Amino acid sequence: MSESITDIMSRLALQIGFMVFAVRCCGNLVKKIGIPSVLGELLAGVIIGPYALGGVALPGFPQGIFPFNTPTLAVSPELYSFAMVASIILLFASGLETDFTLFLRYSVAGGIVGIGGVAASFGLGALAGTFITGESFLSAPCLFLGIMSTATSVGITARILSDQKKMDSPEGVTTLAAAVFDDVLGIILLAIVIGVISVLDTPEDGVSAGEIIPIAAKALGIWLGSTALGLVFAKRIAGFLKLFRHPYDFSICALGIAFILAGVFEKQGLAMIIGAYVTGLSLSGTDIAAVIGERIRGLYEFFVPLFFAVMGMMVNVGSLLSAQTAVFGLLYTLSAVLAKVLGCGLPTLALGFNLRGALRIGTGMIPRGEVALIIAGIGITAGILNEQLFGVVIMMTLITTIVAPPLLSLCLKLPAAARKPKSKLPAP
Repeated sequence: MSESITDIMSRLALQIGFMVFAVRCCGNLVKKIGIPSVLGELLAGVIIGPYALGGVALPGFPQGIFPFNTPTLAVSPELYSFAMVASIILLFASGLETDFTLFLRYSVAGGIVGIGGVAASFGLGALAGTFITGESFLSAPCLFLGIMSTATSVGITARILSDQKKMDSPEGVTTLAAAVFDDVLGIILLAIVIGVISVLDTPEDGVSAGEIIPIAAKALGIWLGSTALGLVFAKRIAGFLKLFRHPYDFSICALGIAFILAGVFEKQGLAMIIGAYVTGLSLSGTDIAAVIGERIRGLYEFFVPLFFAVMGMMVNVGSLLSAQTAVFGLLYTLSAVLAKVLGCGLPTLALGFNLRGALRIGTGMIPRGEVALIIAGIGITAGILNEQLFGVVIMMTLITTIVAPPLLSLCLKLPAAARKPKSKLPAP
């Protein structure tokens, strides 16, 4: 017997209520010990999810408050849809906060470092995937493991640089510029990978290098075309939004554009978050960007932590604690760390930095975050990632986010300059 709409909605309301308190408590708790709140929110989801306490039978809830749905989608479709709404808000805000002027100004140094990091991360991530899955380098799971290894959490790195008063140092500026490039390149790469996977008959299938070119060209063309149009018509879009006059009105309408473009991108075989990011990036240079960011902050603070909780709920605790998953997770994490340290650090030696500066920049690019989790969520719901691979990605995200702050702080405290004598960054 199927549930009535009343039962479904009442359960969803209860679930969201419990999640709000869980993410706030866990988020604030880990912040007190110097760990980013996102990890607390993720762990809150693991604890109250269907694989843990959420599946325990209670009076009135014979299957638990968060009953298990299916191996592909552990939570209810309604709750997952709620999380996808949150992911659109998250990527819209990320695009809105992207300093496109900084992106262009330090395009040489940031571009070289960013490209090096993305190339190394994707290559080593997919290569690690071949050992973990036993499938080819160009199979869908390996491609996803590659793309999930590329994303850098800009917020965590920026916080550490700010605390150490290194935000405007040569290594600080280069790291942040490279992180912006990392985000943009990662979004482009995601578009290409999603385009490639959309033509596969099954997730286990692979494609030849020759087949990737037209698929990549289409995905890249859609992304670049929409981004270029957005930047060209940004002022006109802002002018249209200002017709709504009140800041709250035009801010919510801007978010509405992000949802529309997210749906269009999904219909074109790309990910919704790409459309949301393009919308935010297009408006980032307008005079209303700061106002929009401020006005949607409340929505962001409410929705986004719940997204991380839902991602945590999809982690099979039993699988995560297995010896095989632990070994695979450590292998994948090691490849992710080395990729950033070497891929981002080594190119800086040609930009006037010494080994100390290269180490600081490479270490600053280690932490992964929200984008990796969003891509992992897409992968498991599409049947590309199984529970074990999803656990491997969660482990990598947790470890890199935990170890990066103390490592970067230690590197920044090392005495002596980060650059070679009489050297400077390439002129912007």
